[in-house]
Amino acid sequence: MMVGEQCFSAQIADLHFTFQCQDSRIFLDRQGSIQAYCIDGDVENSDYLFSYAVRSVIDLFDYQLTFRGEPISNDFLNYSWYVYTLGEKVAIRVEFKDHSEIKSVLAEFEKGKTQVKISLVLKTDCHKAVRLDPLMHPLGSLLMLYLVQEKQGLLIHASAIEDGGQGILFTGVSGIGKSTMARLWGECGACVLNDDRLVLRLFDREVRLYNNPMPYYKQAPKQSILKKIFLLKQSPLNYIQPLKGVQAYSRVLGNFIQQFYEPAMVKKHLDIAEEIIAKVAVYEVGFKPDTDIVRMMREMDRYE
Repeated sequence: MMVGEQCFSAQIADLHFTFQCQDSRIFLDRQGSIQAYCIDGDVENSDYLFSYAVRSVIDLFDYQLTFRGEPISNDFLNYSWYVYTLGEKVAIRVEFKDHSEIKSVLAEFEKGKTQVKISLVLKTDCHKAVRLDPLMHPLGSLLMLYLVQEKQGLLIHASAIEDGGQGILFTGVSGIGKSTMARLWGECGACVLNDDRLVLRLFDREVRLYNNPMPYYKQAPKQSILKKIFLLKQSPLNYIQPLKGVQAYSRVLGNFIQQFYEPAMVKKHLDIAEEIIAKVAVYEVGFKPDTDIVRMMREMDRYE
């Protein structure tokens, strides 16, 4: 390591990330969202190697703009984001409206390669080193979509628990009760993995389920083997109904996080989702917000 170079690693969803910076105007903050994921690691074994630097301007002259993500007039978001492509290269740019130090940030990477280059444009009145979360929001969340897909994985809006050695995932539309269901299981002794966003990765004989760094709170890394997916419904009565084939696929698919706009990447997203759903039992569950539903779901294993 060079004098003054910052370098550390993190293990996220069984992937090895290394973060490096030689620019004195950036201080990489390992105490932020990735703190619990940091490990001792060798750069040569990294799945992804991030480097950081300050630039005066961002030049994307050769790139083609493929998506523009801007908040609507009543949206609370304080940033806009853009995706650009150039052959196999992808660039994600985030423009901040009211960040105290950073005007914009850019991530550049090439599909199938390990290098991820992060460039910051600072505000003109910023004359000090910037403390930076290596996976700062929203850039880190957007990057994870692409980098996890390269490793046969997807992100999903869901909560998940581990109970009796098996991972169970709960998903559905916003406000349907994902956090409530995770809390009910936690009250009954299960380990809550996360109540908002999970990574699912395909392996030869199983699907593994992981939590991952969140932008607004810290959580220790957790994982499990995914055995069941439950699509949640609010109901005056508790019930469980198995879903198969196209019905299971179509119902679960919409809950995966999808921000791809290039046909090959969209196809890969759909293929991974299809294989994940084919390997896991899928159910619709209607429930009242009490622990009776936990007992009912645990009893399923007696009859399977």
